[in-house]
Formats: sequence, structure tokens, C-alpha cells
Amino acid sequence: MMYAVLFITVVLTISMGILTVALRQFSVSGISKESPRALYAADAGLECAFYAEAFSRYFSTTSPMNDQTYAGLCDTNNIRVRIANPNPTPPATLTWDVIEVRFGLETDLVCAKVSIKKNVDATGHITLTTIDSRGYNTECPGTTPKRLPLVERGLTATY
Repeated sequence: MMYAVLFITVVLTISMGILTVALRQFSVSGISKESPRALYAADAGLECAFYAEAFSRYFSTTSPMNDQTYAGLCDTNNIRVRIANPNPTPPATLTWDVIEVRFGLETDLVCAKVSIKKNVDATGHITLTTIDSRGYNTECPGTTPKRLPLVERGLTATY
């Protein structure tokens, strides 16, 4: 009887160890599957910010700075832009936070959060622009994710 209990204990311990490793590998494979979606969302957010900067002049240092919503920019849903420091006097760092850029169909959304920072010298010339895009494999954090785990990937461009 004692040998049977000892044998069952050893078998259960080994089984639990194997199960723990298998569950961990399952979790890692889920993250590796969702990682490209988050990276592509970050890339799309970065490209959308480049487009808005180059062709639409949404982030101009001479335009009035206030919170705005842009419809149809980059073929996405509405993009809400929040100004972190409206109308500072140069030299300063101007900051735009694009709150939520959503891409995809309503049933399969990915999201990017984009932040644009421009350093402006005393003469009003832009000395440095940094665009930081954080992509998510599902809707932006703060909403109920439809896909677990929530994976974040980021890209930054400086020019």
C-alpha cells in the first residue's frame, strides 16, 4: 500500500511538471501568434502619422492647437487628437497624443496609440520630430479586449 501511494505521488508530481511546461509553451505560442498583429498596427499608426504630417498638416506648429477629431484619416475610424501642451512659447516641445487609431473590421480590430513630439527653437523652427507608435493586437487598452493575451509592440521614428 505504501509503495502504491509513493508511486502515485511520483507520477502525479511528474505529470504536474509536464502540464506546467505545456501550459507555458501554449501561452508563448499565443503571444508569438499575436505579436505580428501588434507590430503591423504600430507600423500602420506610424504611417498614418507620417501621412497626416506630410500631406494634411494636422501637426503644424503654426495652426491653432486644440483638441480635434479627424474623420476618415488613413481609412480608419475617427481619430481623436489631444494636445498635451497647447500654444507654448518657443523654445518648447509641442506634443500631440493621438488617442486611438483603430484599423480593421468591427469584428477584428487592431489599435495604435501615437504620440508626436516636435522640438521648436526660439526662432520657431522645428529642430527634432519624434513619432512614437504603440500597436496592440486588439482594441486599445482600457476597452475590453476581445483577444487574449493583449500584446503591445512599438515603433519610433525620429527626424
